Amino acid sequence: MAKLQKTNPRAVALKILIKWEKYKPPLDEILSQILTKSVLPDERDRALVGELVNGVIRYLYYIDFLISRFSKYPLEKMDPEIRNLIRLGVYQILYTRIPEWVVLAESLKILSHRKRGNWIKSFVNAILHKIVENKSKLPEIPDFNPILNLSIKYSFPEWLVRRWINRWGFEETEKLLLASNVKSPLVIRVNTLKVTRENFLIFLQKEGIPQAKPCPYSPVGIILDGFRGKIIELKAYHFGWISVQDSVSQLVSFLLNPKPGEKILDACAGVGGKTTHIAELIQNKGIIWAFDLYHWRLEKLKENFQRLGLKLPKIFQGDVGEILPKLNPPFFDRILIDAPCTGTGVIRKHPDIKWVRTEEDLIKLPEKQLRLLEGLSPFLRKGGVLVYATCSLELEENEEIIEKFLKNHPEFKIENPLEILKNICGATIKNLIENEKYLKTYPHKHSLDGFFAVRLKKIN
Repeated sequence: MAKLQKTNPRAVALKILIKWEKYKPPLDEILSQILTKSVLPDERDRALVGELVNGVIRYLYYIDFLISRFSKYPLEKMDPEIRNLIRLGVYQILYTRIPEWVVLAESLKILSHRKRGNWIKSFVNAILHKIVENKSKLPEIPDFNPILNLSIKYSFPEWLVRRWINRWGFEETEKLLLASNVKSPLVIRVNTLKVTRENFLIFLQKEGIPQAKPCPYSPVGIILDGFRGKIIELKAYHFGWISVQDSVSQLVSFLLNPKPGEKILDACAGVGGKTTHIAELIQNKGIIWAFDLYHWRLEKLKENFQRLGLKLPKIFQGDVGEILPKLNPPFFDRILIDAPCTGTGVIRKHPDIKWVRTEEDLIKLPEKQLRLLEGLSPFLRKGGVLVYATCSLELEENEEIIEKFLKNHPEFKIENPLEILKNICGATIKNLIENEKYLKTYPHKHSLDGFFAVRLKKIN
């Protein structure tokens, strides 16, 4: 059988969906890998691949519900290639402005290239035609079970819908599900060592990006509403003036509030979003230790530091809890634990999260998170500050972890985030503070990624 075409964006999207469905690798990772190997001639084609793959995965349950209503052949028994090709077609028909005849023609073109039989072409064509014909009167979702109804309507696993309903009720959960399916805007952070936000907004106007506007919470954040280009194509990106970072993620570094000359540990640095921000906040004057499990992330971290004109931190690959005690480290003034988590707060950015996470993760991950807190806290000096953060909405990974930690560590106390952030971010930041203890954001309440952060001070 012929290989899927590398120059056809829909064929590339189909290849990614088949691989993702089988192995469930991180979607960003597989998109990057396959797009790097493809020879798509136009940047718009590459963007289309990302749109199609993310879109199908974002609305997967609802798309499958419709297919099951219009197909006499069970979805689970279909060839993976056919199942995912139909999903691609349904997504394009319902959620994009691509002309329906183009969707039908391109789907059949892929089947012809793959030398699939006429009966398969007729089968795919018939289902997609039915979707087109019934677009204005699609089958209703069963309403006898409210959890199942929301699960299908917003394409979320039933266990997560049930969990959120038990916590927040039906109406609040529906708002959260809806907001979590809305693609988040592109947000950038200005490198204040090189340019002010005010001057950079003027620069963007001159560059023909008038939709740019300041973030309402972060004093260095800019929202690029309606921006359709690639951020790496902006001159400012190569000048080291900006980084891509969601505004609430920027607030975590402000909550840490590092000062020039301090020793700082970033325990889970990733590609360096918060690490580079910390370096900017300390004006390149201090010592940063950055850890991550993955070599490729740390290579990207190095690239980001060099692009931004920042002094490289001390970089270590591996489990920070295992490696740090062997390195005879100094006592740190600040420690940031941006802990690995379920990621339920960033589903609008990473729709695959909802299909790869399970209820068991809410047992396993909190154990790791508590181990990080327990293992790293001894390396904080007396009077030092530790910020624990996640992009999760779940109590087990947030408040409950902190309560368990404080029960065994009376030498730490929670500091009110408002006392730190109001002078940096302004009075509106109080909307993001819960119980004078936690920085907490929600997609449906604040139009931000869902985040949790707490600032702990070592008092003894």
